[in-house]
Amino acid sequence: MIPLTVRSCYSLMWGTDSPKKICRAARKMGYDRLAITDTDNLYGLWPFLNACREEEITPMVGAEITDRNTSARAVCLVKNPEGYKNLCRLITARKTDPAFDLKTGLAAHEKGLAVLTQSEPLLAHLRETNSDVFASAPRKPTEAASRLKKTAERLGVLTVATPGSFFLEPGDWGLHQLVRAIDLNTSLFKLTSKDMAPKDAWLAPPEAYGERFGIWPEAINASHLLAEKLTFTGPDQTLVMPPLDVDPSNPFRTAARLLRKAAYDGAKNRYGEDLSETVVDRLEHELSTIERMGFSSYFLVVRDIVLQSPRICGRGSGAASLVAYCLGITNVCPVKYNLYFERFLNPGRKDPPDIDVDFAWDERDDVLNAVLSKYAGHAAMVCNHVGFKPRMAIRETAKVFGLTDSEIGAVCKRLPWFWRTDFEEEEMLHDMKNLPELSGLDFPAPWPEVFGLAQRLIRIPRYISVHSGGVIITPDPLADYVPLEIAPKGVPIIQWEKDGTEDGGLVKIDLLGNRSLGVIRDAIANLKENGVPFDEKRWEPEEDPATRNAVARGDTMGCFYIESPAMRLLQKKTGKGDFEHLVIHSSIIRPAANEFIREYIRRLHGGTWEPIHPLLGEVLEETYGIMVYQEDVSKTAVALAGFSHADADGLRKIMSKKDKARQLKDYKGRFFAGTTANGLSVEQIHGIWDMMMSFSGYSFCKPHSASYARVSFQAAYLKTHFPAEFMAAVISNQGGFYSTFAYVSEAMRMGVNILPPDVNVSGIRWKGEGKTMRVGLLPVKHLSLNTQQRILAQRQEKPFQNLTDFLHRVRPDDTEVRSLIHADAFSSLHPKDSQADLLWAYAVHEKQRRSEKKERPLFEIPATKIPKPVFPDEDPIQRLRHEFGALGFLCSRHPMTLYADRLAGRGIIKAKDLSLFIGKRLTVAGLLITGKVVHTRQGDPMEFLTFEDETGTLETVFFPDAYHRFCSILDKTRPFILTGKVEEDFGAVTLTVFQVQRC
Repeated sequence: MIPLTVRSCYSLMWGTDSPKKICRAARKMGYDRLAITDTDNLYGLWPFLNACREEEITPMVGAEITDRNTSARAVCLVKNPEGYKNLCRLITARKTDPAFDLKTGLAAHEKGLAVLTQSEPLLAHLRETNSDVFASAPRKPTEAASRLKKTAERLGVLTVATPGSFFLEPGDWGLHQLVRAIDLNTSLFKLTSKDMAPKDAWLAPPEAYGERFGIWPEAINASHLLAEKLTFTGPDQTLVMPPLDVDPSNPFRTAARLLRKAAYDGAKNRYGEDLSETVVDRLEHELSTIERMGFSSYFLVVRDIVLQSPRICGRGSGAASLVAYCLGITNVCPVKYNLYFERFLNPGRKDPPDIDVDFAWDERDDVLNAVLSKYAGHAAMVCNHVGFKPRMAIRETAKVFGLTDSEIGAVCKRLPWFWRTDFEEEEMLHDMKNLPELSGLDFPAPWPEVFGLAQRLIRIPRYISVHSGGVIITPDPLADYVPLEIAPKGVPIIQWEKDGTEDGGLVKIDLLGNRSLGVIRDAIANLKENGVPFDEKRWEPEEDPATRNAVARGDTMGCFYIESPAMRLLQKKTGKGDFEHLVIHSSIIRPAANEFIREYIRRLHGGTWEPIHPLLGEVLEETYGIMVYQEDVSKTAVALAGFSHADADGLRKIMSKKDKARQLKDYKGRFFAGTTANGLSVEQIHGIWDMMMSFSGYSFCKPHSASYARVSFQAAYLKTHFPAEFMAAVISNQGGFYSTFAYVSEAMRMGVNILPPDVNVSGIRWKGEGKTMRVGLLPVKHLSLNTQQRILAQRQEKPFQNLTDFLHRVRPDDTEVRSLIHADAFSSLHPKDSQADLLWAYAVHEKQRRSEKKERPLFEIPATKIPKPVFPDEDPIQRLRHEFGALGFLCSRHPMTLYADRLAGRGIIKAKDLSLFIGKRLTVAGLLITGKVVHTRQGDPMEFLTFEDETGTLETVFFPDAYHRFCSILDKTRPFILTGKVEEDFGAVTLTVFQVQRC
């Protein structure tokens, strides 16, 4: 018996198990061949092929195709490469053509496919068209199966035993029920037999199927006969380069020649007409490598894409390429900053190059659409397979058990974002009971059962989404390589995620959105509107002394990658603001590197050190003997263990994979053997290996870090010299590490005067000029984009005269008017009126408007003018509360000033004065603006939180005990009084918190 109709978890919300788990179980049962035939997709093709390779099982590729309008379906199994192309085309048609029907689709794409079906009409039709068709006998012999078998015999078609499976063991049926209930958005008890697979739809051993089909042994034998036809074991993994429009008959118009000319033209633009020997030698080396590896067209296609935008950030390992720099794909000189080209391309590299390009976040979609349009039919985006995470798994499971939204929210809303997903059996409930965030909650039935099932849901694919920016472009129609479908946002996507894309030889170009590029663009545009001359071509922010000083002090809130609390503290501790050190800091600030960061700072400040081994002295000289960049791992493996560049890069890559244990074990053995042969001691080898393991998870290569550092420096320059224009751009682009409130506070601390929104002056975005910043319409709560645009359009005709004029012409709804009034947006039109006066005027206007809509009576009674009441004097505090409610911040002052009376006499120290009390225990008060949870070596959670008062920001540390006591009460809605000890580390001041009170 050969299993020919196995469904994995990629039969979304039907199957329950990963291809890896299925293959492992199949091997234990004695199967040496297996077909996974997920419904209408090849999502799991590469996980399946890789699992088969690990388990030494021969894969058979296929999919089940369903009809859009009938219950007919067919399992299509691939016999040869032509059949694979046809299966991809067939799935694409099923996913993208609203008029698709199975009969017509199979007729167009049946070559190279073996087709199994239970549909007697479809069976007869396919037999007439000479398709390679078989009758599919599911589960076991039944009356319906007998009728199908007789029809097959009459047609001269073999009947094949296909007892399809959706789960691995009989006990997994409950998990199958759960995913079906979630998918149908219903409760478990409302499921019917039609909604689910039967209880026996599990992958059984061969002898069990032998018993089920005991009276039809020929059906079991037919599975072997069919399997013999399926010689295809996976698609060609040869790299598929994006196409270039060249004349193949013209030897002077090849991709390599075109790239050479473009690279040298770009080099002269970057360096001048007289190119140095260093530049020429490096260009020649890179161009020959690129041509030899067949990547010339790839560089040219990416060059054409980036030409669509005047402001980009080419990053990733591609920024190590001088060719990319000369083409304008990247903006950091790899010669000047000694960037390692072999990290990006080397002759032994088997996987495709990967160039990442950032565009301004609000321009990226236009670039993508242009690419997809230009290469229509040959281009699509990569997809993401979105799996259940703990919070989603608990919420969805609880819903199908019938728990209410409030009951579910009481648990899910308090789950920390960092909650792990690697639970062992029966561990989730224990974990939940011990989470400090959930202290005070008990979990009566059915919660224990909910947690048990939710735990099993984690990582099962839930739905398909669009990758953040990966685009594939192919010379032949893309549906010849991989099935396509249309994402909900309307763009075509391939069915493989990024790892499968790479496995399949498809070259991904990442076109990503970056808010800081939008910030820099808007700040410079604002400067030019204000008449400030600004020449970007001559702009070298890395050389500006004032900017360097600001970076060294960590005064970088709003400045892209260097604005996080951890990064600003690192800058303060190092006191280094030059570009070279910022490149180091942008890469070393990774989660697993804390102990090495501290050692780096010690060495930076003059601490003595020796390289772990003399062979590493030169390799790590510029980073003080500390591995900082991804390529340091590769360089170390080459220098100490004799790895080739390709193998060293393979080690670097596998460390970032989620499922790396097995392959990493092999690399570790080779590394230990190589270093031992080179005379390293056991202690040295372990020390080096531990440093390499600090790159586990995410980390940067030097070219990527350098690209980020350049954008960070541009932002820091603008903030240093033009704070109002810069902070206006930061807030307008609605992104960054902090909230609008925190950025407004930062602007105030820099001496910028905040002007409230004004219906006659404000744009949608914020604007700065000199030392003032005008609030835009964007932050006004409840104000729709349509209303914002109407305000601008109407006042372009003529300014608003008063509130009534505004209401007549703009026609805002009730919540919008109230928000604008509370935000003081009419103060210039009504400088002497209180908010109560304006709300009264609005109420009168609405009453008159409604009365005008009513049918007038025959004998109309003149309307009585309602006298305006005398309102009490406006309470200034209440007015400020309204303003905060409408905007989320105050324009005239910091909210902490409103608590001065409440905090008086309590010995509160201001944030700016904290450094005067090193080693002392004291009390401060502030608003929480951001935070990050980490774990100690023992696995206990602790938290770094940033608070602020009107004088500055305050970095605090909540060690595990304090975190456990206070994490459930901390939020951003109110100030807190913090008591703790002031600590100083290499000049950076923090507060270790012992006690927290609500203000």
